[in-house]
Amino acid sequence: MIIPEGFPKIPANFEYETEVVQSTDGEHSIFLNWFRKKGSSSERGLLVLHGQGEHGGRYQHFPHFLGEEYDLILAPDLRGHGRSEGIRGHVDSFDEYIDDALLAWNILTARLGGSNQADWFAHSMGGTITLRAFQDSPDLGVRNLILSAPGAGLTVEVPLFKRAAAKLLANVWGSLQMDTGLIPETLSHDPAVARAIRRDSLHHTKATSRFYLGFVAAMERIREKPVPIPRQTRVLFQLAGEDLIVSTLDAEKVFEALNHPEKKKLFYPGLFHEIYNETIREAVFRDFLDWVRKSGPAKGGA
Repeated sequence: MIIPEGFPKIPANFEYETEVVQSTDGEHSIFLNWFRKKGSSSERGLLVLHGQGEHGGRYQHFPHFLGEEYDLILAPDLRGHGRSEGIRGHVDSFDEYIDDALLAWNILTARLGGSNQADWFAHSMGGTITLRAFQDSPDLGVRNLILSAPGAGLTVEVPLFKRAAAKLLANVWGSLQMDTGLIPETLSHDPAVARAIRRDSLHHTKATSRFYLGFVAAMERIREKPVPIPRQTRVLFQLAGEDLIVSTLDAEKVFEALNHPEKKKLFYPGLFHEIYNETIREAVFRDFLDWVRKSGPAKGGA
């Protein structure tokens, strides 16, 4: 995998491992990227859930910035992404992504031996998946939930005629791939990030009509139905000030609707969508660490 210029490599006290598991529905093989601290008893873990079009391998800099806090970091490739099986940018149902996320979470917590020292990080569409997962299964035993630019709505509204065409196409050829038109330079101000994306053969810009409709429906449900995050799970929203991909305003509304005693929202003026790949990423990681270090072990329960 390619690490952008200027990004730190995996620290010497960490090992990179891979694993392939079967999806819950038995339809796809799911690729897991593991970052494990050498000689560790693996008591503290982090799940990293990527966004649409990318993959878990893009989070190789997380052990560098978060290695003092975690012994084990798991970054799966969702189906249709990275080195996992599946049509690029396609699912028949958005719930398939939720199944993949919960599968990875269960694998991580099992590897930790039930220490209840597991946190959950998600970016963009990964945030959409995460919030939908909590709507269906809130009692996950997550200690800290950190959401980076979570997808609760799109920055640019898709014209009505295109939405109508997507519905028609979904019934006729729902798995037909179309290009999303993503411009890497809109993700980060760091030119190295854009160059790395363009060279990354595992990064795709494909989406199907059935995926699009499922994604939009998932975001609508997040906006319209409360997300019952347990009181024992502390919640941090980190939002980009100049997000050209997902709507920061919609994410703020979801945050404000959370009936939760321990939640925090951080806003980063001037930053594009991938705040953890921005030119001031060190500050973004520091905010992450400041938040999780104030928590104790998760106890589970609603």
